[in-house]
Amino acid sequence: MKENYKNILRIVLSVLVLSVIFFFFYREFRENWVIIQSFKMKIGMFFLIASFLAIVITYVLTTYCWFLTINALSEQKITFMKSIAMVNTSNLTKYIPGKLWSYALQMYWLVNAGFSKSLILYVNLMNLFVSLITTLIVGVGCLVFSPAIFPPALTITLLVALIVFEFLFIAYNSPVFKRVIAVVNRIFKLDIVYYEAPRSLLYYLHFINFLSSLCFGLGAYFLCLGIGFEFDSSNILLIMSSMMIADVIGFVAVIMPGGLGVRESVMYLILNGGSILTLALILPIATRLVSMFVDIFLGTIGVVLLKRIKAAGK
Repeated sequence: MKENYKNILRIVLSVLVLSVIFFFFYREFRENWVIIQSFKMKIGMFFLIASFLAIVITYVLTTYCWFLTINALSEQKITFMKSIAMVNTSNLTKYIPGKLWSYALQMYWLVNAGFSKSLILYVNLMNLFVSLITTLIVGVGCLVFSPAIFPPALTITLLVALIVFEFLFIAYNSPVFKRVIAVVNRIFKLDIVYYEAPRSLLYYLHFINFLSSLCFGLGAYFLCLGIGFEFDSSNILLIMSSMMIADVIGFVAVIMPGGLGVRESVMYLILNGGSILTLALILPIATRLVSMFVDIFLGTIGVVLLKRIKAAGK
């Protein structure tokens, strides 16, 4: 009964936040409609496809990190094809309120194959942590070299702090991650066990996630070209940064399914700070649509692969 009340409260909060965000964007569109009408959309299929593929590559790289981690920490092994099937099918649940549905699905599929629930949660927690911090580093790094919408002292300090934190994590990941797991266990009433990750694995995960973050940012840049936006080359890094930072903040907003509304608002604030008003209003919605198409595309592939794997198992 208590859990039902929590779910109802979560849904109510999500609806309220979405309503506020919807009203905000509605007002901005209404007040700037003349400027928006002056924008002539010119579809460039080459760049639209490039944007789609860049985001697909992002997801495939993060799936590869998951695949590497679970195989490195477990005696049981899983194929990369099966990893693509499971991770991308479970990712479809991100649009359901709550952030643990995908992990629950992975447990449902993997426990019978000999993987422990604790290992599955630990692998996801490790990859989530590395992905978020590397994306923030790349995003803030792009912001440092973008038009000064934030004080350089702020962005440079934040970037240095993130990099120092990252190196400390790699050097002292054992006590850090033990503490993180203890906090997660206490908050969510879980029983995740700590697994010792080889330092070489951590370096590799960081490297792949840096590439993944760059691909994600490039997806936003290619999308701008694909819908006909013309902008100064100095704004390229700002556009990439808005995509990466907004995605991280959207994920951290746990009550919002898929970061819906939150990610778009953060992108708007960053781009509008760079005085690209029309882009600030249109690009967040365009990136959301492309990201959803990628989710559906990879999720469909995942479902098909799961059916084939299940049929082959029979």
